[in-house]
Amino acid sequence: MSAEHGVEKIATRAIIVINNKVLLGKRGGGGGEGQFALIGGKPDGKETPAEAVVREVQEETGLIFTNPILFFESKNSQTIPGQTWHTFYFLGETSGELNLKKDEVPEVVYVNENNLKSIDIAFDHREILIRFFASN
Repeated sequence: MSAEHGVEKIATRAIIVINNKVLLGKRGGGGGEGQFALIGGKPDGKETPAEAVVREVQEETGLIFTNPILFFESKNSQTIPGQTWHTFYFLGETSGELNLKKDEVPEVVYVNENNLKSIDIAFDHREILIRFFASN
């Protein structure tokens, strides 16, 4: 059965906080192309969501994402018609230098509560960020 027929897909996202702002990457392709989103992706093989988010952050940004802690998880069937996405949002620590994989993340922005509404944000990530900022 394909995703178009209701199979649940898994996604992971990292809430990367640097200088009290959250890092968002412009999507280089796929759903939300050209919009900004939390960094992440899908698990490979038998990876757990936590393992996947660590790998995806490093692949897309060059940053080392450690100590992932689940902040929130959601199921959404509204974003992409015919698909249900189970998304895991993680907080963690980062180290290293930003080195973007330009075909996937051509640029980044840093958001806080004050500029959140002025950025074109993909999926339900704006709502997730509102929840994150309210919890701090």
